[in-house]
Amino acid sequence: MKNKSFLKPLFTIAFPIILQDFLSSFVNMLDTIMVGQLGAVDIAAVGLGNQIFFVMSLGVFGIASGGQIFIAQYWGKKDLDRIHRTTGMMLQLSLAFTALFAAVSIIFPEFCLSIYSNDVEVITRGAKYLRVVAPSYLFFGINVSFAASSRNTEHLKLPAVATITSVILNALLNYLFIFGVNIGGVQIIKAHGIIGAAVATVISRIVEALIVTGGAYLRKYEIACSPKEFICRDKSFIAHYLKISLPVLANELLWGSGISMQSSIFAHSGTLVIASFNIMNSISNLVYPICIGCGNATAIIIGKTIGEGKLDEAKSLARKQCFFIAAMAFGLGFLIMPLAKLMPFIFKVEAEVLSMATVFIIIRGLIFAFDAFNMTSVVGVFRSGGDTLFALFMDVGFLWLLALPLGWLAVLVWHLPFWAVYLCILSEPVCKSIVGINRLLSNKWLRRL
Repeated sequence: MKNKSFLKPLFTIAFPIILQDFLSSFVNMLDTIMVGQLGAVDIAAVGLGNQIFFVMSLGVFGIASGGQIFIAQYWGKKDLDRIHRTTGMMLQLSLAFTALFAAVSIIFPEFCLSIYSNDVEVITRGAKYLRVVAPSYLFFGINVSFAASSRNTEHLKLPAVATITSVILNALLNYLFIFGVNIGGVQIIKAHGIIGAAVATVISRIVEALIVTGGAYLRKYEIACSPKEFICRDKSFIAHYLKISLPVLANELLWGSGISMQSSIFAHSGTLVIASFNIMNSISNLVYPICIGCGNATAIIIGKTIGEGKLDEAKSLARKQCFFIAAMAFGLGFLIMPLAKLMPFIFKVEAEVLSMATVFIIIRGLIFAFDAFNMTSVVGVFRSGGDTLFALFMDVGFLWLLALPLGWLAVLVWHLPFWAVYLCILSEPVCKSIVGINRLLSNKWLRRL
């Protein structure tokens, strides 16, 4: 591919993923807005409750990412038997993993939330939310596994349709269950507050999983096979799969736990600070799906190109797409900042919370290009090239050995203001980008599986 010809396949594949993630983020923001009408404590409670889901979801994405490394290259060879085995491995691991998180969240919710906050009221309300929402984790695991297999066999519309349906349903049910419905003075649906938000989430995730799995079989996609074909008894294949996939799973779990610890750091700075941090995340995540979509599209394109044996083309595409997406994100970062002006109209919180959230948003916008490069290089290039151990080092090393220690020192020892704490944490994406550029240009990441 020469000149800008790489952009068409990039955005053709990325667009449905971007749309899917954008709508999901948009509904998450609506959740925050709706819960925000209940006050800062409820925003903090739901935000911290969702940190458990965040860590769990990244573990599931890790399992899926490990699987799609194989599927993308097998798809380039049109090896359907191994695609079925890989999808089966993803499903089994995802269900086991999500069942574990669901059980712990239902039985020990207060303990889980105490990791992030010492505010008794926040923990009490968050525990109620967590117990109700936890069963949805299993359906999330099924959805992610099937969606990853569909995307990497170039069936992009079904996962997008499933998510669109889910998020619209979630938004509607959130409104109905959080605030209730009164018609002519008669209460048709009782208001349940944050518990209503949890129920809406459970229903919408069940629907999404049904659409993405049922649709694959109704349309007779390549991944749709008998349950027997999902089971792999080839020990050498299982060993090879785990060798590549376990570092990705460890990567996502350790990275996700580290990102989740950021919320704990800000929660220890005060309930108003963590509320403003959650508001910033809900707004900035409206733009971040562009980077997620492009990163996942890069993984599909690079993996398939390697599977076809076009190694020089894969190296060239990797460089072009990483630097293009980083440049695009630099401009997108400035689009985030004006969104801060909308906050007084949609969040019913203290003026101090809105002021802090504005500062968070400005800082996030300035750092956005680094986030985009890291997403594309680690997820899109290094993993699809089989360089999973280096990707693990990239994601985990800078976060746990640099950013989080600096963040905790900033809060507990140096007692720095919230914006300075955030800058300490953001040392991670900047340093990671510098090392990532060197790895990308060295071509050491490319390995045929």
